Amino acid sequence: MQKVKIILLAVLTLGVQVENVQCRSKIMGKKQLQQYKPLKVNEGRKPASLKLAKLSDVHLAKAVKYFDIKQYDASGRYIGGWSFDMAAYKKLSGKDKKKIRSARAKKPKNTFWKLFFADGTFAGFYNLHYIDSHSKIQTINSRKDLLSFLGTVDTPAELSMLLLGDSNGKIRYRKMGNSYNLRINDVSYSDCDGCGEPACTLFVRQKIMDNRGAILLDRQVSEKSFKNEKKCRKF
Repeated sequence: MQKVKIILLAVLTLGVQVENVQCRSKIMGKKQLQQYKPLKVNEGRKPASLKLAKLSDVHLAKAVKYFDIKQYDASGRYIGGWSFDMAAYKKLSGKDKKKIRSARAKKPKNTFWKLFFADGTFAGFYNLHYIDSHSKIQTINSRKDLLSFLGTVDTPAELSMLLLGDSNGKIRYRKMGNSYNLRINDVSYSDCDGCGEPACTLFVRQKIMDNRGAILLDRQVSEKSFKNEKKCRKF
């Protein structure tokens, strides 16, 4: 029986073993990037939980009255999200509350903030909705717009927002100057029970990202298969 598990589309293409190095920063060259060693299993910190995040935990580039992040299924139906400070929400006028509650879902154009089932079928997506200083409702559904909204990524909550949906496994990070050294677990599950295939394969990626969101390095550092599905869930 096929397992129905949400994963990133990126997991479907992780079979490529060639290291992919993208040097987009004018500050760091390839020699400097080589100084960033991959984090070990328990090195660094876990990303901050967005469940407890407040407006004071983010330093936004735009003036806003309130914002939240909502998760939608493939048809655009709301299924959950993060409110970002109910105290701020309570201060909104009745008109503004109605606007944020009735914000329309906008499907992302690329894979950013999209979710997929194990067979590659589109499963859902995230949107960020906010009330700006002029009481107008705005929606963010792209990485470019999110980075413009955040400005410099300089708090744990901001990093968690940017990493939301970036992996179906655990993430660890270490801040190094103006950059983040990330260890990302991507778990690919087998869709064939009883056919002798591993229950899952763990792909560990290293990503170096600067505080403007530019990806300086993105490479696969290891790959390992497991027969025990319970062990797969630990990654």
